[in-house]
Amino acid sequence: MELWQSVQKTNEFHAVPVAGHKFFMPQRCRYDAAMRFLDSQATAECLPWPALLAELQAVCREHREGRVHSPERMHLPLPEGGTLLVMPALSATLSITKLVTVHPGNRASGRPTITGEVLVMDSRTGERLMQLDGPTVTARRTAAVSLLALHYLAAAAPQRALIVGTGVQAEAHAQALSSLQPQARLWVQGRDTAGSQRFSERLQMQGVAATPLPPSAQDSERWDLVLAATSSHTPVLRPGVGSGALVIGVGAFRRDMVELPAALLLDAQVFVDDLPGAHAEAGDLIAAGLTPDWPTLEDLVLGQVSPDPQRTRVFKSVGCARWDLAAACVAARSFQA
Repeated sequence: MELWQSVQKTNEFHAVPVAGHKFFMPQRCRYDAAMRFLDSQATAECLPWPALLAELQAVCREHREGRVHSPERMHLPLPEGGTLLVMPALSATLSITKLVTVHPGNRASGRPTITGEVLVMDSRTGERLMQLDGPTVTARRTAAVSLLALHYLAAAAPQRALIVGTGVQAEAHAQALSSLQPQARLWVQGRDTAGSQRFSERLQMQGVAATPLPPSAQDSERWDLVLAATSSHTPVLRPGVGSGALVIGVGAFRRDMVELPAALLLDAQVFVDDLPGAHAEAGDLIAAGLTPDWPTLEDLVLGQVSPDPQRTRVFKSVGCARWDLAAACVAARSFQA
């Protein structure tokens, strides 16, 4: 794809200024002279899409070479159906720990569903370098992972793309598609027609063109790309939707969550972002009873597996701390002289 080729030619990261954003430095912090606390907007501006994709590629290679380590994330149950996620990762130069709480019920009271932070440390000294906004890192690195998978798995540059979901992940993926795949026409679908309309209007205020789609019209187009980004426990795609296309599922991150129908998965070539994570958390794949030997994003980056453009291709992403480490590397570089 033309845009991706330009990213490959420009692997060197160019610093992105964050002037005008306040860094919140509590007086009790021992590293006030060096450590930076970035809010959501400042974090986003430190994580441009092309640099994220290039760094994710590099991290895939380094992990395969044993130079990046990220254990399986820890899930701890919280009251009200919440979850605490603890995600460390390290390299020879940088280490990170991400703490995230997910409370799906918060939406009803107007509170954020996802809250968290990423602590970035110097691996050689233990010095705390910065704290990034966790939800922003998660949203942008997840969308970047999806766009990297799209580069390897799409039969051609997508022309018609559907996003199912109206939350943070859906929004980040719409932004990434608009930036990196501007030729694609985008439709968005929420739980109902009104939700689809509100989300479309929110995106348009950000400069992202998106057409609202009622749920009943999900099968009205022949999609090149279908992306599910919900917290559903039942499939969100109608029978036949996504057949022959690239389907990306990013919302279901627990064994009891399901976005993608079994019939679609059983007929597809399936890829995952992280194999241990998918074994433990990919509710869609587990519910479908698929054999757990799926090729990974690393396999794609290293050229060890080839997609079949004649089949439905499914990329299931559950996330892992390596992707957060990649984001931290990009952010840290933006502050280097």
